[in-house]
Amino acid sequence: MNQPAYPPVVPPPATRPPRRPWLRAVVVAWGVLLAGLIVWSVRHDPPTVPEQSDIAAALPFLNAATGALMSAADADGRAVVLHPTEFSRDCRLTPVRPGVEAVREVTLRVRAGGAGPALDAIAQALPAGYQARVRRSPSGTRLELYADAGGFVAIDARTPADATVLTLHVSTGCRPLAAGVNLTPTSPPASAVPAAYGAALRALGAAGADAGTVTEVACPAGGTARTVTSEAVPVPQDLGRALQPVTAGAGVVQAEPRAWAWRSGAVSVVVTRTDGTARVSATTGCR
Repeated sequence: MNQPAYPPVVPPPATRPPRRPWLRAVVVAWGVLLAGLIVWSVRHDPPTVPEQSDIAAALPFLNAATGALMSAADADGRAVVLHPTEFSRDCRLTPVRPGVEAVREVTLRVRAGGAGPALDAIAQALPAGYQARVRRSPSGTRLELYADAGGFVAIDARTPADATVLTLHVSTGCRPLAAGVNLTPTSPPASAVPAAYGAALRALGAAGADAGTVTEVACPAGGTARTVTSEAVPVPQDLGRALQPVTAGAGVVQAEPRAWAWRSGAVSVVVTRTDGTARVSATTGCR
């Protein structure tokens, strides 16, 4: 049986969509604008995490916070010691990317029962923008101070409530390395020293001892806070008896067999004994 023959069906010619050159121009313009915004943001927006700000950018914040802390910590009834900047390369930004952290410490010696009042006073004296606060453990046996100094730099202290020696840390957190930053700084020798420092050395029979090294930081209202330190100073067996000529009439903060701290006017003097020698420091604060 024959099939009827049908004429073949010819498909209609393909039609192209109308060209829209304006659409391509919009896409290109949007890409250029987005790239420009990214570049501007990288150059002008502040960092949002510490890893976006290297150690060189962090050091000015570290020193400013240390100066503010010295200004807040130095007061009658307290003896302070300023320590130099220490760099640690033990931190990592990522598992494969090393970093560096900078820390400055301020050691504060107070009389028995003075830790809580001292931390409260420091928190109140720090700049309001730091939002410093002191927390006490539920049992009242632990104290914590925390302040945000800006630039991802923090001030913190954690101590038993009955401590008489407090260590306050100013730290940058882990940051990227930066060219030109000396990670092994050395303290320069002291030139001019407070009279109370020389008096302490003479009382220990070490008037001719090395002039020591100096650690400094700029104060918020101008001037410089400075600690002069001598290590390995020969010391008599009875430390208290040896220091009696210079501590009589002074504002004694600490008097122990191995540690004495007092104030001579605006100068804090601290003498600590270790292994038959003494470490002597004198600090002029921001007052």
